[in-house]
Amino acid sequence: MLVRLCVILACLASSVFAQDTIPQTMQEGDAAYLKGDYEGARQAFLRAWELARRTPPENATRYDIFKRLTSVRAAAGEFADADQWLQQAINWRENTLGPTDPKIPEDLLLSVNLCRGMKDLERALVILRRVNGLHIAMYTFNSPQVADDFSRAAQLYGDQKKLEEAINSLNAAIGIRTKLGGALDPSLISDLDHLGEYQIVQRAYDQAEAAFRHVLVIRETLYGKVNPDLISTVDGLAYALFGQKKYEAAEPVYQRLLELWQASVGKDHPMVAVALDKIAVFEAAQKKYPEVHATLDRSTAIRANFHALGISQQATQAFVEGHALEAKVLYQRGLVILDPPNPIYDELRGQFEEILKQIAGPQGKRQAPAKKKL
Repeated sequence: MLVRLCVILACLASSVFAQDTIPQTMQEGDAAYLKGDYEGARQAFLRAWELARRTPPENATRYDIFKRLTSVRAAAGEFADADQWLQQAINWRENTLGPTDPKIPEDLLLSVNLCRGMKDLERALVILRRVNGLHIAMYTFNSPQVADDFSRAAQLYGDQKKLEEAINSLNAAIGIRTKLGGALDPSLISDLDHLGEYQIVQRAYDQAEAAFRHVLVIRETLYGKVNPDLISTVDGLAYALFGQKKYEAAEPVYQRLLELWQASVGKDHPMVAVALDKIAVFEAAQKKYPEVHATLDRSTAIRANFHALGISQQATQAFVEGHALEAKVLYQRGLVILDPPNPIYDELRGQFEEILKQIAGPQGKRQAPAKKKL
């Protein structure tokens, strides 16, 4: 009897010790995690788990430790290990709180993401179907949670290049969201964007046009006519019209795409050159060759100007370090890039020529020029 009492007291003491020590150990893990020290955090959480194993199985601290280990291993890119800890967290909730615990779907969705990270897309879809069934039971079919499930399924099908299934899932999500929030519900934006993208890949350009026009109205309602958030939609709409050879309808959309980029990043930014390249392809399809040449000339000049600005930065730094000859070579290289003359970079070209004249003057060197702004 005395031996049994001693054993019980020892177990109780061990349990109390564990409870007193676990919070401190988890705080150490949290601190390491926030610093990006994922291995240090893992070691701390593992020590916490060793302590928690001495406590009763229903102790909620066990679940907290499992979730932290899941997070820290996922952050380190160790998805398989993270999923093993997550499965223990899910098992704890199922065994302790029951299989219909409302937080189980949240953990299962984490498992879906981990499976996606491991490229195990089939397993991700199986788990997502379970989540979908739980969400329908908890919230009914026409609910934001179920719509989100269909959106997630579309991503997984898209990863598998199963575009018909992806499109069907997106249409289901869009149908639910429209029923709940109306045709202008902002929650439709992501689904409509992906729907248009998949339909373009499928060359269903008329359906892609409808999707992009729909999402463009929503974005304009939220952000107005001139906003960077419109760029991807206008780009998609232009391409959908181009794919249908609706050249007259596509022309102003491509021009709007160009204007949006210029308003967002400036008229001489490399992304404007990318937009110009798209316009050149559009013009070439119509055999508008003079326009193609003019568009590509501008695109090339923008890239040359940006490249030369970078060389100017290098040359200035060379001056600062006292390497005048190196700076001279860099400016000469810049002049080669800025040839032939073009209004886009004529001012910069003139600056390079003037600097080289001063370098070649009687003194043979000059003060470092101010750094150009990229």
